[in-house]
Amino acid sequence: MDCNDGGCLTAAVMFGVPGIRVLAAGEVGGELHLLVETVERVGGCHCCGVVAVAHRRREHLLRDAPFGHRPVVVMWRKRIFRCAEAACPVETFSEEHPLAGERAALTARAITWAADALECDDTTVSALARRLGVGWHTVWRAVKVEATRRAARPGRLAGVATLGVDEHVWRPGRYGAGREVTVMVDLTRGRDGRLAVAAAGHRPRPLRHRLQGVAGRPDPGVPPRRQARGARSVPRLRRAPRGACDPGGV
Repeated sequence: MDCNDGGCLTAAVMFGVPGIRVLAAGEVGGELHLLVETVERVGGCHCCGVVAVAHRRREHLLRDAPFGHRPVVVMWRKRIFRCAEAACPVETFSEEHPLAGERAALTARAITWAADALECDDTTVSALARRLGVGWHTVWRAVKVEATRRAARPGRLAGVATLGVDEHVWRPGRYGAGREVTVMVDLTRGRDGRLAVAAAGHRPRPLRHRLQGVAGRPDPGVPPRRQARGARSVPRLRRAPRGACDPGGV
């Protein structure tokens, strides 16, 4: 589907990213391909602030969150500007938009979609990579940064009243260290089950340390916390994602 110079309003509404215009859309090999550009045509130099001059275009290929059953490929016609100030040390620079970071392979929306799925759904990094049409490492490199940011949020574990604990072997094989993983999930009533902590190893001391980190200091306003042990208490996390087994947790 080719669009006029003003872009496709319907496609832009379905794409749902403010400040982005959809120039063309079509299906290629079972994937949805979108050609997009930003609405802004003027940019200022990040160094001196002088209004820059349009220099050329560069195509930035991205993977977006799936649309229905189809992976989405976004080709961003990124503008390259040239600073008009002769004394400025910056010659050319690329435009920026919250759609994706510099040299990113996934859009910001795709990263959020994958991180939400790992946190709340019964899925794996491999399954998400298959849905996005990319490799395992491409997904995990982006999701690990988002997961680390979420894990550092203050109050992320506030209000945990019921904690499920599961210890199992996540990596097949008879030899090698780091094959076991301890997973803890928030099973508080009235909430959707969500991953609280995933740590490598199954020794009692690290487990006690993790439990203390989840429970925190006693709060008279919070009901007594209960601990449920065994694989049956954590049915949604039997297949913990490989990347979630980092010592830092997710």
